[in-house]
Amino acid sequence: MHWYVMTHLEMQRFKGSLEAENARRLGEGRAVVDAFYPSDYLRGEVVDGAITKVASEARSMAQTLSRFVFLRGAEADINLLMAAEERRGSRVRLMYYTDTDGRRAVVSDRMMQDFFDACVKYRGFFEIVPTIEGIEAMDKVKINVGPFAGMEASVARVQYAKGAIHLELALELVNGAVTIKMSNVDCSQITILNRSSIDAIRADFIEYTQTHLLDILEHRVKGVADDAVRQRDAAMLTRLFRYRHHLVENRAAQMHFMALMLICAHLCRFMADEEELRDKVLAALAEINQKSESKAATDTRAYLWIALYLATRDPQYRDLAKQYVRDYQPKSDLLRRFVWLIRSGKKI
Repeated sequence: MHWYVMTHLEMQRFKGSLEAENARRLGEGRAVVDAFYPSDYLRGEVVDGAITKVASEARSMAQTLSRFVFLRGAEADINLLMAAEERRGSRVRLMYYTDTDGRRAVVSDRMMQDFFDACVKYRGFFEIVPTIEGIEAMDKVKINVGPFAGMEASVARVQYAKGAIHLELALELVNGAVTIKMSNVDCSQITILNRSSIDAIRADFIEYTQTHLLDILEHRVKGVADDAVRQRDAAMLTRLFRYRHHLVENRAAQMHFMALMLICAHLCRFMADEEELRDKVLAALAEINQKSESKAATDTRAYLWIALYLATRDPQYRDLAKQYVRDYQPKSDLLRRFVWLIRSGKKI
């Protein structure tokens, strides 16, 4: 499946109609159409009620891209969106963006991921990318430039201003701590020695993903029919799935994240992606099963079982996950909620 480059002169109106359409699709068990609005992303996307910080360069780029939207879905589904606007009699319509020869602009998943990463570079989207934007007070760093190059320091203060990062660093010297300031700091100028804050950011993102997936699954199990809820669910699913290509350093976390992305693909009804992720999850499960029983008894394996049950409907995976919770009593409340949701065997 590819991304189609589209244009629309009234983007806010299109957003509303697409959200409503995706909500209907979710209710009918059909695939949603993923939408990426580069202008919104660069201007400052609203996440959980707060607008993320962006660089000034990003805001200027946003205006240039204000009429563009990237849609990922079957061409037939996108044509249905266009036909719906024609039926409404609107003069302003969704259109394919074409080159001078009239050929539609189509972008592969890999190229779109590069585009996301370029946007990330400007925005400093902190949820999953381990850049200097994740640095926090008390982190330990090594200075790579200037008269103090090679020295280690503690971050005393982090200040964001005009798209730049300014640091106050405490150098531990024989006669006490000396504080220095570094302005417009980038990744080449310092090295983060303790990556605990970045690891926490990645862990937070996985927890963030789990929490929202649980909410959406609960809505499905309970049969929530509210259109506003369905619209929010569809938007959140496509937003979460957009990050499926990002890597998580820890292998167990990689497997965990892969299981969550398989659940996303299943809920979005992205069949090709679901098949690809299912194969990867099966390979990850086989990798865990090669270990000793004590090391294999991990929450990660339970998440793989949960994802495989949702994707395959094979009851053995559901029963294995339930048995794991009974035998090992995991501390994770999120894991127990996942198992509770699949225990009934209701199709989701």
